[in-house]
Amino acid sequence: MPALRPVPLCLLLGLWLCQGAPTLAIQCLDAFKPCVNEGKCVTYHNGTEYCKCPEGFLGEYCQLQDPCERTRCQNGGTCVPLAMQGKATCRCAPGFTGEDCQYSTSHLCFVSRPCHHGGTCITRSQDTYECICPSGRTGKQCQWIDACLSQPCANGSTCTTMANQFSCSCPAGYTGQKCDTDLNECDLPGRCQHGGTCLNLPGSYQCQCPQGFTGQHCDSPYVPCAPSPCVNGGTCRQTGDFTFECNCLPGKVGNRAMGKGRAWE
Repeated sequence: MPALRPVPLCLLLGLWLCQGAPTLAIQCLDAFKPCVNEGKCVTYHNGTEYCKCPEGFLGEYCQLQDPCERTRCQNGGTCVPLAMQGKATCRCAPGFTGEDCQYSTSHLCFVSRPCHHGGTCITRSQDTYECICPSGRTGKQCQWIDACLSQPCANGSTCTTMANQFSCSCPAGYTGQKCDTDLNECDLPGRCQHGGTCLNLPGSYQCQCPQGFTGQHCDSPYVPCAPSPCVNGGTCRQTGDFTFECNCLPGKVGNRAMGKGRAWE
């Protein structure tokens, strides 16, 4: 029975070795575990083979592209590859912070901590920031209570926070501070023409037109067949000033829109 090869300590601990040292592998000459990306299988001093990777690749079998090959770390930051992930992070030089070490620790976010009540300060440039406020808070510095959180505006209106107060933008047909008051459109004289009767509805109104008129404001003369009230392919024929008749297709019967009817039915 062939002797078992010792497992390198670095593999047991799951450590990522720096690029300058060899990354140990097991049986890198095996057909199932070869060195890839032009890596070379070399025998280590203790008899264990490892893959010597070309520049730009890392990993047990050179299978990972070196994330630090094109370093993005700014202001003297050092790129550090994350163990076995193919990713990297920046270790920033003193006085700098941020994902790419792009921000100075003298930024307002880190010096004066302008976001209140648990808000998170996000640096937008060297001189600007944005506060991400927790639920219930609003304002540039999360200094206001979000008065819209309780949804005070009714009937589909839009709520806007103004300091610690709220303002509701009402849809048509409603009024009041919270848009909870129905606006009586029938209070406006002449809403319905030609003697039509105005009927107030929640958030709207309806004109009940006299014989011979139609339309939202009873402002259009009624023409029985324009548009045709007949359905299912029936043909409308006007029989009087305000009456019509539907000539139905075979198998369809009925009155009004499916047969005979009058304009005001």
